[in-house]
Amino acid sequence: MFIPRLIISAALALVLTQALPAQARSITVAVVGDSLANDLANGMEDIFAGKPVNVFKQTRFATGLVRDDYYDWNGTVRNALKHGDANVLVVVMGGNDHQPIRIKGRRLDPLSKAWRAEYARRVAHFMKTVKQSRAKLYWVGLPDVRSEKLANGYRAMNAIYKREAKKHGIAYIDIWNKFHPQDSAYSSFGKSLEGVKRKIRMDDGMHFTEPGRKLFANYVARAIGIR
Repeated sequence: MFIPRLIISAALALVLTQALPAQARSITVAVVGDSLANDLANGMEDIFAGKPVNVFKQTRFATGLVRDDYYDWNGTVRNALKHGDANVLVVVMGGNDHQPIRIKGRRLDPLSKAWRAEYARRVAHFMKTVKQSRAKLYWVGLPDVRSEKLANGYRAMNAIYKREAKKHGIAYIDIWNKFHPQDSAYSSFGKSLEGVKRKIRMDDGMHFTEPGRKLFANYVARAIGIR
């Protein structure tokens, strides 16, 4: 569950700085989602170590919005929101969702018209759930990955996230080309925050190494205005 903390909105942080004692000038960022969300949260913990940014992880590996029979994200987040709050809530979801949806005895193949419609419905439902939070909301799109088939699926899913985020008043953060030059193909290597060439993606072609997690976190933190 989310850990209750002294709450100020990210947007008001600068305005209230002079009025609050130093120890109260902190921001809590809740990161919600799958293993990619966990990478982001770990990276944020690293780049904000010793700084007044508290990172709370509500992550679960191998989950998503397709297999709601396995893990109920709506129920998990709805329950968590009853027990605390955060200034910023960031969602990274979908890394495991490029798979068939089974509903009412039907199998919907990934990216089929029926699949896209049902997946969009589930994304919209989850966005309505997280909007119960008083936090500023952000949805982070999926990153480019090594598998061409999976990358094609992620592009289509990102289009759904972006469209639904706009409908529901949630800021969308596009990270697709942020880990390699836009005119190049996927690469496991790139410049670290220190400007040194490092391995930034894991051998699975999807997840991030420690330097990659810091890059991921730095980009998102800048997008939400806390770095």
